Amino acid sequence: MRPAPLRCSTLGKAFFEFYMRPPPPKAGKGISTVVATVIITGIMLTVVSVALYYSTSLIDMNKQMMEYENVKGLLTYAATALEQVAFGTGGSRYIRLGLTSTRINFETRPETLRVRINGVEVSEASFKPGRIVACGGPLVTTVPRLLYPELSTRGALEYELEKLIVGPGESIVVVYENFTGGACAFMETYRVRVIYNGNITVKEGGVSRNYNFYTVHVLKLGFGTVGGSGTIPVVFRNIRETVIERRTYSEVFLTVELGPKQCTARLPGKGDADGSVVIVKITEVEVSTA
Repeated sequence: MRPAPLRCSTLGKAFFEFYMRPPPPKAGKGISTVVATVIITGIMLTVVSVALYYSTSLIDMNKQMMEYENVKGLLTYAATALEQVAFGTGGSRYIRLGLTSTRINFETRPETLRVRINGVEVSEASFKPGRIVACGGPLVTTVPRLLYPELSTRGALEYELEKLIVGPGESIVVVYENFTGGACAFMETYRVRVIYNGNITVKEGGVSRNYNFYTVHVLKLGFGTVGGSGTIPVVFRNIRETVIERRTYSEVFLTVELGPKQCTARLPGKGDADGSVVIVKITEVEVSTA
């Protein structure tokens, strides 16, 4: 007897068709290796460029800050050297400035300095004071601060800048820094110093008289040949001294004016003196870079 042919059941047929059918086509292709390499390379170049930009800026900023700090220190030294040249040993002194990013200006203030003794002007002591300004590079910043004389009290900068008359042991020259369109250090020379020398007896026509003697120091800063770049010398030379004597038989009042600012001081002395002698010493110092 002949066997009956095999027949697939409906379930078996469905199972066969499901697992034996070809896979469905892919929706799209992935990113190629070349495109991925280009993208990664672009990202890396951007990161490296940003890092180089900021590192270069940081190096430039540090160089400019170091140069500016060095110039500030030299201006502070120049303040003491200037007073020694004017009212001490005389002669000349110099500093050497390296100017790569820092610039230096030799300026004359717009205001006129005037000195009066009991209301009478000393014409030889009327002039426009000079000053030296050193400004740092574009990446340098600062805040208002007094550099010389060295005072750490609050409000010291405003107090020193407002003083037109100083006493013995106080500096005529003031050095400070401020941010005026850039970080700048200023060396000002407009202050006037007065010293009480004591009560001295002198002979006048065979008669002894005692006078209170005072000395008034006035610093007149002028400019010779200036200019240059790189490392330049800044030379301070004592070129002239003028001495004016004023005698009075009353109390002595010293008045100093700088533009609209004015300061008047009553000078101390022995009350029963026959009079007072005020010696005004005007020292001219020339600044040059040669």
